[in-house]
Amino acid sequence: MLKKTLLYMLFVSVIFFNNHTVGVMAKAGSNGYEGGISSGESPGKNSFEYKEVCLITGEPIIFEGMLTVKKTLKQDKATGGNIITENYTYSLQNVQNGATLSRFVSYNTLLTKKENGQVIEETNLNARCTEVVRVGNTTYTLSNYDFTKTNIVDPQPAVDYFAGNMWGRKTYQVNGGANAGTVIVEVSGNFYGYNHFWGNTETQVLDYIIQGEKKDSDELDRWGGTANIKLSSSISKQISYIQNEPETISFEGGFVQNQYNSRILQYTANLPEFDFKGVSTDRLVEARDRLGLEGFPVSKRLLVPNLNHIRGHWAENDIKALYSLEVFTEDQQNFDPAQIMTRAEFADAIILALKDVPKDPLLVESRTSASKTNKKEEEKVSPFMDVPTDSKYFGSIESAYKRGMISGRGYNIFAPDDYLTTADAITIIINALGIEGLAPSMGVVTTFRDDDTIPQYAKRAVYVAQRIGLILGDERGYLKPSEHITKARAAVIINKLINYMRNDLKQDYRERIVNY
Repeated sequence: MLKKTLLYMLFVSVIFFNNHTVGVMAKAGSNGYEGGISSGESPGKNSFEYKEVCLITGEPIIFEGMLTVKKTLKQDKATGGNIITENYTYSLQNVQNGATLSRFVSYNTLLTKKENGQVIEETNLNARCTEVVRVGNTTYTLSNYDFTKTNIVDPQPAVDYFAGNMWGRKTYQVNGGANAGTVIVEVSGNFYGYNHFWGNTETQVLDYIIQGEKKDSDELDRWGGTANIKLSSSISKQISYIQNEPETISFEGGFVQNQYNSRILQYTANLPEFDFKGVSTDRLVEARDRLGLEGFPVSKRLLVPNLNHIRGHWAENDIKALYSLEVFTEDQQNFDPAQIMTRAEFADAIILALKDVPKDPLLVESRTSASKTNKKEEEKVSPFMDVPTDSKYFGSIESAYKRGMISGRGYNIFAPDDYLTTADAITIIINALGIEGLAPSMGVVTTFRDDDTIPQYAKRAVYVAQRIGLILGDERGYLKPSEHITKARAAVIINKLINYMRNDLKQDYRERIVNY
């Protein structure tokens, strides 16, 4: 009865959702900007499977093949700003239609960092781009290409959010006897995404206008159509527990971490119907389809902790998961799930759970862009009077402070040995996600019956956590913001925060937009 009561109290006080990930991330642009999807990054590779829908013939043709990506970061000598050069090489085909597509596109992206930490990216074409599409006896050759893209990256303590828009126009010369002419494809759209230590998602929503003209005998045939393409890519790393089959083995089982690359594309096109002579009619035909790509999963076994003394505990799986992920690092044999967690211990666990956003694995930094490092070791200075530099938790608390996850009690006091409360945990988590701005600036009121007991410093964080479904009240509608959190309950909170970042955050960027 006691175990059931404790479990119920945990879940009604603070509820988060599922997530586990680690390692290589897919960054903005991993699919290119041609309305297609790639299988996503894999360690040590820069060539990926690729699919896109081509519309220049007046009917959708699915091309498949390989995309090779090369990215270089360098410093502009004139302005001193950073520039990323991205080269995309496409080699695609459609066997059924006897079609091939060969394309090379190069972009330059200027990065401008603002005082508030946000980064503005401005992308334009770099040098000459080439593209040749052959469908049967007809060849489409790119004769002109205009393109511009801009986006903003908003780095938060544990998540980098980005959003942007793009516009492009391609003109093709058509060489194919009776099909000679031109085709113009114009695209405009928006894209959104995020990157964090446990996963990422990028979604593009693109609108196309296709206009073609060709001479049929002495008559000029003009046709046009539209299309909408929605595509989304994500990388997530999940952990699952594998039970060992042999009985005579030193450990019962352990967690395995798997990285999954998932890409989806759906399109709707409205293009003219062509008669038996290939001349366009006034009738529009709607075509729609969905494409998908899955990258090869990468697996990694995790540490197996010795926690036999908590077997059967209601938080056993969460505690084992955090020890396997090396988020909990204290002596395993002395771990007491009923012990109250201190603010310093929680800061330490959060920093280990929410590491820095990984760099783009495809980006190669040139020597000129590398910043010079000062070999002279700087003297350590603590941001808080009550956290000495020789403290066991100094590094974690300093990192959490610099990244904006914690701010202390005021007057340069952190109170590392104070017990962690529900309000403290929620505030730190929402700070880490960087979404406190979702709450009203004034007059914040939650629906909890004990709303008036929520500390002012935690009010907006609690509001946001409730709004996005991270917390619920108990059966009577109380939050109990001043209740102390045990290490068992902290394990569930942190584990479910990780799960939220992988699964539920992705739903907002992918399922809600692409109808996955």
